[in-house]
Amino acid sequence: MRAAAFQARAKRMAERAEAERARHGALDAAFEVVNRDVEVGGGIIAGALAYRFFIWLLPFALVLVAGLGLAAGAASESPQSAAKSLGLAGLVSSSVASAAKGSARWYALLVGVPILFLATRSVLRVLIGSHRLVWTDLRAAAPRPTPRATARLLGLVLCFFAFSALAGAAREWSFAVGLLVSLVVIVPYSAFWLLVSVRLPHRDSGWVSLIPGALVFGVGIELIQIAAAYVIAPLSLSKQGTYGALGIAAALLVGLFLISRLMVGAAVLNATLWERQTRAGGRIAP
Repeated sequence: MRAAAFQARAKRMAERAEAERARHGALDAAFEVVNRDVEVGGGIIAGALAYRFFIWLLPFALVLVAGLGLAAGAASESPQSAAKSLGLAGLVSSSVASAAKGSARWYALLVGVPILFLATRSVLRVLIGSHRLVWTDLRAAAPRPTPRATARLLGLVLCFFAFSALAGAAREWSFAVGLLVSLVVIVPYSAFWLLVSVRLPHRDSGWVSLIPGALVFGVGIELIQIAAAYVIAPLSLSKQGTYGALGIAAALLVGLFLISRLMVGAAVLNATLWERQTRAGGRIAP
């Protein structure tokens, strides 16, 4: 009886949602975004992206800490402080910070930089493939992960981490200043993703059509950064004695999956809104 009543209630709610969807354009757009995300397998794509980002973080931390002696105060800063200042990257940095004490710094730099470049190329390749799937842009020629495009993406990502470090330092210095910076930093975060997404497949839409996803990314990534600094990182470090390195790896994968999910969601949002605008204008999406 309870199961039948629950099914009947769910059916009534679904019918009511469909009726409201026909009357409200925003609700209809939300349904389309969710349906598109399910159709393209947004969760699966995000998982593939998260794996690539996880591999990318390893040479990045090697170069940043072991090669340049930066981050985590060259092993003198606590893992908790490193996580608050750099977010998810601080977890990896604190894990390899002991390498900064050794004499193999130049070796780490010489080995880490080429590997970091190759890992960035791998991330770019997956970003291109995922955006082709989301935008159903499989017929057109896809952008190539050229060395120039790879270097451009690497530079943008480094700028992103620089802004993250500044925001983390501001939060450490003062709560009021940190709150203000957390709001202001949404602008460069959004600009970062806009610059990345204009180089990825987006059919024949202009850069203006990519702004909604960029804004969603800017807000979402700052929320994830705050969650990583005050929730994910402290929780994983508190469980380090129980789970060891697996706890940090799990926390990193969770954070990277959330970031990847945000990237895919931003692309799904842009593609859906652009197609709706195309239909409203009486044009057929190519």
